[in-house]
Amino acid sequence: MSFFDRYINSKLYHYTDIFFKMILLNVLMITTTILGLVVFGLPLSLLVGSISLRIILKKTSVNVFEVYFKTLKSVVKKTIKPVVVFSFILMILGFNSVYFYFGLEPFDWFYFISFSLMVFLFVFSLVSYIHGLFLSVLYDLNVKSLLKHSYLLTIGFIVRSLLLLLIGFVYTYTLILIPILGIIIGLSGFSLLILVTLVSGYKRIQTLDEALDEEVKKILESA
Repeated sequence: MSFFDRYINSKLYHYTDIFFKMILLNVLMITTTILGLVVFGLPLSLLVGSISLRIILKKTSVNVFEVYFKTLKSVVKKTIKPVVVFSFILMILGFNSVYFYFGLEPFDWFYFISFSLMVFLFVFSLVSYIHGLFLSVLYDLNVKSLLKHSYLLTIGFIVRSLLLLLIGFVYTYTLILIPILGIIIGLSGFSLLILVTLVSGYKRIQTLDEALDEEVKKILESA
């Protein structure tokens, strides 16, 4: 067997191939974020990137462009509801957080407790937002059910949620220190983090995991 054949069949080639596909995926995600004016584009790109990356990890021979745009086409309409609902919730919680923050001078326990509560609810809702995006793709839920199950998943996977927030904070800080990383694998790295921390926990809920696998299968068959 030649050196080239050994390299093609090595783990190094496998991981290098995935890395370069993540770079390409990152470019597509950045483009989606910009075209979606961030508010709609960022959550959409993270969702599409996460599902695309799951497909790429399952079947590394797939074409990144094809998988990404097939996934985008499949989920874009379904994400409108969670984006509108959670953007509204986060906007209110963000406004309240700022309001109570400016009331902390001079120090006041009411404003301190209110500010802490608003920040907690904002972060809690942020994680629920991610669950809501996946749920909206897999099931046809009304607003009440979407919010209920999104928050319940966050509570049920509280350790994973905390892990996502902790690693996400460190990862974001690293991207700020080394901006070039954001261009290379910034958003695709977040997608990988979402897969490893939150989505991998769906295996504990059989119907949810099967629904996600079915969605991935449909995209693979159409790709």
